Amino acid sequence: MSLKFKAVGPITRGLALTGATLLLSNQAFSSGYIVKVKGDKTAYKAFLSRKATFGGTVEQTHAAGNLVLVDFGKTDTSVKAERIANLLADPMVQYVVENKKVHAFGTTNDPDLSKQWSMEKIRAAEAWTSGVGNRKIVVAITDTGIDYTHTDIAENMWHNPKEIPGNGKDDDGNGFVDDVFGYDFNQNDGDPRDETGPKNPGHGTHCAGIMGGVGNNGRGITGMSQQLSMMAVRFLGADGSGDLMGAAKAIDYAVANGANIISASWGANMGASDAQPVTDAISRANDKGVIFVVAAANDGKNNDTTDVYPANTNLPNIISVAASGSTDAKPTWSNYGFQKVHVSAPGENIWSTLAGDKFGSLSGTSMATPLVSGLVALMLSHNDKLTAPQVKAMLQSTGAQVAIETACECRVDAAAAVERVMTNALTVIPQAATINTSNTLQFSATGGKTGYTYASSAESIASIDQNGLLTAKTTGEVNVTVTDSSGANNTSLRIRITEPGSGGGGGGGGGGGDMECPLDPQLCEAICAIMPDLPWCKTSNL
Repeated sequence: MSLKFKAVGPITRGLALTGATLLLSNQAFSSGYIVKVKGDKTAYKAFLSRKATFGGTVEQTHAAGNLVLVDFGKTDTSVKAERIANLLADPMVQYVVENKKVHAFGTTNDPDLSKQWSMEKIRAAEAWTSGVGNRKIVVAITDTGIDYTHTDIAENMWHNPKEIPGNGKDDDGNGFVDDVFGYDFNQNDGDPRDETGPKNPGHGTHCAGIMGGVGNNGRGITGMSQQLSMMAVRFLGADGSGDLMGAAKAIDYAVANGANIISASWGANMGASDAQPVTDAISRANDKGVIFVVAAANDGKNNDTTDVYPANTNLPNIISVAASGSTDAKPTWSNYGFQKVHVSAPGENIWSTLAGDKFGSLSGTSMATPLVSGLVALMLSHNDKLTAPQVKAMLQSTGAQVAIETACECRVDAAAAVERVMTNALTVIPQAATINTSNTLQFSATGGKTGYTYASSAESIASIDQNGLLTAKTTGEVNVTVTDSSGANNTSLRIRITEPGSGGGGGGGGGGGDMECPLDPQLCEAICAIMPDLPWCKTSNL
């Protein structure tokens, strides 16, 4: 069994396209197995030198992630299980997973601005009075590609400064030929142009317009950040789907080539074990200070109890986004969750650019995500030292309160978020969280005058020491207040304390629970017959 990542897939309704972040169920499409190698690059090369012993063909390698994609061909389950078991028994192998598929879940003079209800809703024009962005801020759009010649996008495209277009050479020595605007990991070439099809009207291009359509150019629409540099990193095809290996490569390319933010309007229903190649790549992005904004998905489900990745990745650089409508209600199709979804943003009937120099309307958390990415880019244009936890706390503390189940129960407010950045206002971090009883959560603060003290609104439910470490005692809700040396204070939103197993969080660490087998159940059963001591053979029903 293999699962496709999908560009969070559109449904045609007249001139509008909706549901642009719909996730497929776990359909079976085999695309090989990803082997993660332990150790440094020397160990990785040593492992590859033994490829004749793998029992299959090496289809791809990815040195940045120590990954090898192996195809075992049309072998039966018992043979495939034996070959995978041999790899798992190798001391140089960390894990083996299926290469599962994911899918593409001031006032300007732009004539279609009146169609962009979302900009008025989040008070974008007021945010722009402090500045409309900065092309030094680079946002990588990992998607179906971008129509980088679109007249309302071209000026805000990222350009690789050391690459000479069309000469067939890797001029900058980064390992990629002719990657002027980014790279295409779907077709493995230097042209990341959005390729349309029945399932892709131009998903990546639509996201690009929402995020960074050129402002005040007398044409079409304007993006949330009217000036920025958008890097096109294509790994989703014309059918809106790609795979784990391509996603990991796309993320690592963005990080290596200077992205400040990665926007991901895609995902799939899969467990944490299945998603390791991608979550490992996001972890590498986190280590480099890259903010990862991701769509919550369009299943209409609670992500606190539903496996959706990369949206549910538990890392500090993640900002997971639900969709809101024109009345600030949650569209029925948007996913949600107090623990795993951080903010909401307009994502219903959003007018933006489409491939072929066109414009049109799409709906989905796919549309809400680039709007937040663009807002984060606008915030960084005023202070590029902001970290992901700081940005997330500022978005939550300034958001408009709405009845959408996210950590902050809020919808982003661009004007208020930019003002908080501009004034360096005191902000407690995190603003909202869910943890289990007996767990701890570290608080900090940004802005104001240094010399912070912390207080809990209910010490009997959760206490906090003067270093900002909160200890949960019993179920309930508290607020944490930080006071700076001048006497100014800021109070968090709700910090929820829940019992283990009720959808609560695990503090600052990774998720708990039994380890799941990251392979097809029938294959897992066969491997467990060979290697019964594997962790997931002991903890599952196999």
